[in-house]
Amino acid sequence: MDLISTQALLFVAAVIVVLALPQPAVSRRALLLLANAAFLYLFDPAAPLLFLGVSLVAFFVARLAARGVKGVTLFFLCVPLLVPLFLPKLPMFTGGGESTAVGNVVGVRLAFFIGASYFTLRALHCVLDARRNGELHLGLFDFLVYNSFFPTMVAGPIERADHFKKTYDKLGRPDAEDIRIGFTRLFIGLLKKVVLGGIALQWAEPITSFVATGTGLSAGAAWVALYAIAFYAWFDFAGYSDMAIGVGRLMGIKLAENFDNPYMRTSIAEFWRGWHLSLSFWIRDYLFVPMSGRSKSVLRPHLAALGSMTLCGLWHAPNLGWGLWGLAHGLGLSVHQAWTTKLRKNFKLKKRLAGSRVVRVVSILLTFHFVALTWTLVSIDATRIGPTLDYLAVLFGLA
Repeated sequence: MDLISTQALLFVAAVIVVLALPQPAVSRRALLLLANAAFLYLFDPAAPLLFLGVSLVAFFVARLAARGVKGVTLFFLCVPLLVPLFLPKLPMFTGGGESTAVGNVVGVRLAFFIGASYFTLRALHCVLDARRNGELHLGLFDFLVYNSFFPTMVAGPIERADHFKKTYDKLGRPDAEDIRIGFTRLFIGLLKKVVLGGIALQWAEPITSFVATGTGLSAGAAWVALYAIAFYAWFDFAGYSDMAIGVGRLMGIKLAENFDNPYMRTSIAEFWRGWHLSLSFWIRDYLFVPMSGRSKSVLRPHLAALGSMTLCGLWHAPNLGWGLWGLAHGLGLSVHQAWTTKLRKNFKLKKRLAGSRVVRVVSILLTFHFVALTWTLVSIDATRIGPTLDYLAVLFGLA
């Protein structure tokens, strides 16, 4: 099923209408679970089985975690959950044609694995959250509904169970504000994804086809394509998130926001407080903070930034380009940490910089260009570094 199609629109509309019919709450939840399974099935008949296997394992492990099982035991029990995070994006599973693959800015996956990364990250969140808080937010049935909530399957947000639970009782009973916001977000999402994203992708053609037609490209055209691919990544991904949030609101469910003006941020740390927020917070809470630990080591937070962001890159796709993309963002966060630490020791300088509009504008431009340049690592040829270096040579007038 094409996600931007009449078929998809009819599917969404049918689910919203059926859930809105007068019926007990348990019926609404059962119907939504069936709709979630149907959404997976439309991509591949075996996809619901993958989801069910991951979710049942996660729920079982989460119950043990809530009871205080030892950390080593918990780790080995969670190992099977790591497979769906990376396996669907290996070359052997992404080599199919357009008819078998589903793609967006987070990579291309065989249709069989649609949503595997997202429902696995949600499952791991529930395990780790149960370990920390000693309780589960949802029972098995509601956990299956939450973890398979179809609007979030393709590109998130990676909804947290406790946040999902806040509006879960409103399922199928949206109020006037939900309906207004829902249609507004759907329109904005389609505008970003289809119109603005489509225009940006056309302007980005020199970078997406550089491997095949790189000769004769001018530096000016290369810069235009760089800006275009950066905005395409935003329009495409944020558009999906807006549509997911809009559909959720039309069902009465208020999903977490996933983007907040990421390209208007003054540092790479601020960028990650505006880009793919649900993933950013997942990395912070479940990778960066545990890696940093409670040690007073000056070096450990920097290593944690490098390690967590490299893993983030490899989660998008386990190849050289995405690994380097994650490493680059980790280095950026590490440099930002060092600079922030220095400013804490010089309050006058910090205050003077914070009050300068010029510094703010320069910071935004530097952050945007850093992020834009990292997109070249994955938008030209993510399996090799050579074509990216060739493009950068053209970009900076060295070729």
